[in-house]
Amino acid sequence: MMHLKKVLTVCCVIGFSSCTFAGIITSTDQADFSLVSESFTYTPNATYANINSLSGNMTLQTAAGVGNPATAEHFYRAFATSVMAGNVYALNNDENFNVLFNSNQSAFAFRFEDNADVSLFTLEFFNGATSVGSTQFYSNLFNTPRFIGFSSDTVFNMVTVRENDGGANSNEYFQFYTAEAIPEPGTIALVGIFGGGLWFVRRYFPSV
Repeated sequence: MMHLKKVLTVCCVIGFSSCTFAGIITSTDQADFSLVSESFTYTPNATYANINSLSGNMTLQTAAGVGNPATAEHFYRAFATSVMAGNVYALNNDENFNVLFNSNQSAFAFRFEDNADVSLFTLEFFNGATSVGSTQFYSNLFNTPRFIGFSSDTVFNMVTVRENDGGANSNEYFQFYTAEAIPEPGTIALVGIFGGGLWFVRRYFPSV
């Protein structure tokens, strides 16, 4: 199992007041996350309106007018051209969309499938209007569902997803999860050691 790899800056030297953990970490191993599958309002016809998850946790917003060919309406329903079982998310033209969350998140995941042409997807994570990080992945394995998850050391409440496929306009389909990252055992041990060190300092050197 390929766990999430986190680089921790541990501020163990007395006098350092805080630690900074930054970056978006990606993993293709579902075991790195605790996952809850999200279903959305069924849309038999294309719509520009937001598509809301039945749980109320997540909203899909089309980035209409972005891309080449420009993104237009979107759907959440079954497609005969998709090999993923059940309903899937799809857009007309380039797959450019935003994922909005009803509360702050530290992880996010989805399954996706590409029908034909290689696409480069860029994801940017926002907390309000502030970007907290970005990452990219290629969809280069066709007609095969794949999983990818993202963990952030800074909370976010929106993710923008942007496609660049050179104007080929291939179809991609998505199924989404609410997620929590499962820390690597070594990370848990390191945090425990750091916490134990702080306790020791406070217990035996209270004036520091």
